[in-house]
Amino acid sequence: MLLGKIKLEDDERIIKTTRQHWFNPVIKTCGTIFAILLPILVVLLITDKLNALSTTFALESYQAEIIFFYAWWLLIMWSHLAYVWTDHYLDLFVVTNKRIIKIDQTSYFSRSIGSFRLERLQDINIEINGLLATVLDFGDLEAQTASASQDEFLARRLPDPRSIKSAILEAADEALRRNPA
Repeated sequence: MLLGKIKLEDDERIIKTTRQHWFNPVIKTCGTIFAILLPILVVLLITDKLNALSTTFALESYQAEIIFFYAWWLLIMWSHLAYVWTDHYLDLFVVTNKRIIKIDQTSYFSRSIGSFRLERLQDINIEINGLLATVLDFGDLEAQTASASQDEFLARRLPDPRSIKSAILEAADEALRRNPA
């Protein structure tokens, strides 16, 4: 669906498409699940403490309000969870034989699409930081273009960044052979 929105030139073909590594939305999902369970744990802890301190304050008399605020909290967390997975699905990194395209869903109704031609590629670097990134093989890819403004093209937490870098370099070499400056 999303690839259909990308307008390719007549002789342009897609070499590689990728999204962020699966670890990123999974960690955010685990954090959201913890945030969903946190109010329940707090209420259980407060109930025990209040019962131990005083018998005059009964938490049961506020049961309707507690349920209302917890339902409100669940709605917010469910919305956040939907945003995490929508953002993961709609962020896309595409390498074609002529250019690199980065689609970044910045909010529910806002999308940023950046691209540059491979002939303008000046430098490409990958950065893999940390034990988890090394073991799970994900990292950041930064491409710099040969222009006066020295634009940087940064894609974060891509899976197998070494193969993406090699695919980009092969496509750039092919593009330079086709169109020598």
